[in-house]
Amino acid sequence: MTFLEKWLYIIRNCSFDNSYKAAWAKAITEIAVEYDFHQPIGSTMQIGLEAIAKKVIRYYFEQTIFFDLKQSPNPNKPPKIVSLVKELIAEYQKATQSAQPVKWFRSNIEVICKMQYEKTVKQVKTALKADVSYRFLTVEGKVVDDAYNYERNADFLYIAADNMRELKENSLIVFDAINYRWSQMLENFNHSPRICKKVKIIDEDKVRRKPLTKFFQLIAAENPDHICFHCGKKIIDETPAIDHVIPWSYLYSDDLWNLVILTKHVTQANQMSFQAKQ
Repeated sequence: MTFLEKWLYIIRNCSFDNSYKAAWAKAITEIAVEYDFHQPIGSTMQIGLEAIAKKVIRYYFEQTIFFDLKQSPNPNKPPKIVSLVKELIAEYQKATQSAQPVKWFRSNIEVICKMQYEKTVKQVKTALKADVSYRFLTVEGKVVDDAYNYERNADFLYIAADNMRELKENSLIVFDAINYRWSQMLENFNHSPRICKKVKIIDEDKVRRKPLTKFFQLIAAENPDHICFHCGKKIIDETPAIDHVIPWSYLYSDDLWNLVILTKHVTQANQMSFQAKQ
């Protein structure tokens, strides 16, 4: 594989433990784009983890201060870097006496919260060393060779200048791949709006809806009298059905908040409508 193929392979197949790898890949690609290449063919570039850390902080700052997006599957145990960025945001909002979301480059946070920012950079750098730097290259238990060289706990990684130039020349493709993979992760962790799931599902051979019967007890706990959501009457002479308020064909998901009890004839009408659209 070429370097670009390896880079895209890692991005498209990295694990969903958290979004660190997407942030790491985006930072290195961005460094490649910013670099003015003058190195001879066959030379090697040195990239500092501090430079990567600063970019990672910016990514998480904006995703958090604007949307408070979860970056891992466990909301009670956020990734260390996200927690550090949240502390930086809290310090910034305290200093500015404003909770108004602001883009990183307009925040002047490096000056307003200079000490906290510098502390956060060091802490994020340490976290990247411990967790991301060497693990990024491992996909499904196998290390992808020759993407870059990194020795554990080092402050720098080394990557061929020709590979960085290839990243720069193909940056639009790479950023699209990173953003799509990152969006997939965020939609797994945040559940909505599932835009990536909608994009992915059109590539599948057939759209399949899963039975909703497993949710009946949970829905019935909130509606023990089995009142039909559609007509408002108690369902007596039939087994209540379960269906979506916002159509499944719009969300492509079975979120509990979107499920209600209905009479069967209403559900059948909804299913006929869905089949007609297919």
